[in-house]
Amino acid sequence: MAKVLLVEDAKFFLSIITAKLTQAGFEVIAASSLADARLRLQEHAGTLFMALCDLNLPDAHHGEVIDEVIAAGLPVVVFTGDYSEDVRDRVLSKQVIDYVVKEDPSSLDYLAGLVGRLHRNRSVTALVVDDAGTARHYIADLLRQYQFTVLEAANGEEALAVMERENDVRLVITDYHMPKMDGFQLIKQLRRTYGRDRLAILGVSSSGSSTLSARFIKSGANDFLNKPFLREEFFCRVQMNVDMLEQVVALKAAATLDYLTGVGNRRSFFDHATPLYAAAARGQAPIAIGLIDLDCFKAINDEHGHDTGDLVLAGIAKVLAQQVRKTDLLARFGGEEFCILAFNLPPESCLAYFERLRQVIAETPIVTTLGEFRVTVSIGVCSELHSALDHMISAADARLYHAKRQGRNRVCNEG
Repeated sequence: MAKVLLVEDAKFFLSIITAKLTQAGFEVIAASSLADARLRLQEHAGTLFMALCDLNLPDAHHGEVIDEVIAAGLPVVVFTGDYSEDVRDRVLSKQVIDYVVKEDPSSLDYLAGLVGRLHRNRSVTALVVDDAGTARHYIADLLRQYQFTVLEAANGEEALAVMERENDVRLVITDYHMPKMDGFQLIKQLRRTYGRDRLAILGVSSSGSSTLSARFIKSGANDFLNKPFLREEFFCRVQMNVDMLEQVVALKAAATLDYLTGVGNRRSFFDHATPLYAAAARGQAPIAIGLIDLDCFKAINDEHGHDTGDLVLAGIAKVLAQQVRKTDLLARFGGEEFCILAFNLPPESCLAYFERLRQVIAETPIVTTLGEFRVTVSIGVCSELHSALDHMISAADARLYHAKRQGRNRVCNEG
């Protein structure tokens, strides 16, 4: 759990902000004065993620706490009850991440959201592309302040080489005027490989042309920013686009993952299984279908409630996800039924493979709020290639019910 140093002398704001950050999954280390903040910095040295600091404290009326926290190497967000241009300029001159005015509940929501955004930024890699070293380093330094991992490239060709080498870049910020390959050409090349659900692109330029932003967007950029820009505007644009990227990823996951268990849903199974079946039909690799059904699951729901039943389903899905191979597809087909497509699994190995899954499930206690449950499953397996994927699933389904009729807690691969 990431630790946040919260320096605030007003008990009301301290309690509210602490509650919001705790709810968001952070551990709050509270301080009510500059002297108190110094002690907390010493006690938790090396373990704090960032700091939120009130500008006016009983023993530090002019933001002295900011210098103390920055000297300790922590990113700082300042919040204050007073706002003026002088205050703004003085705060931002200290290279803080942001400042927030304590006006209404929405400002506190923004503050909590900002902390979450900065924490998530630590897992986001950004690439800055600009032939002007000073401008490139400035943007890269801003991104590092905002906790991004940052890579740099001096032109479009270098950027493409970086993208080919690094597989986790999620944000590209590119200038327009560059030798060898300009920003428009770079964006077009990137969009051939990386869709908007995979990569956010922000164009920047000092050209000042009124048509430049439209050309950037038409080339495939998500957004555009004129240079020079305010740090606040830059961060807001970056935050907006990274948030949008996360939302697209979340929507895509919601469409392909089962909401309860976190494994693939029926739709995603067929999307991924169809080309694997086609490969098997071409003789490239054998496949097997296994349908898995929890035994006597209705009794768990009836005796202990559906909430407990949901926990059992999620627990079984977790066991299956840990046991299947990386090349296999796992999905919840509905109710208490799961399906596995085992790719490149020889027919003679199928029975042993699914028997091992059955045994692991039977031996693994599923922990719920009502205690541990021991659950067994019946499995129907089809390893013969049929004329269609649906026919293989139907054959596995028939064998699943044969396993049920034979007494449950068993694997059936024929009949």
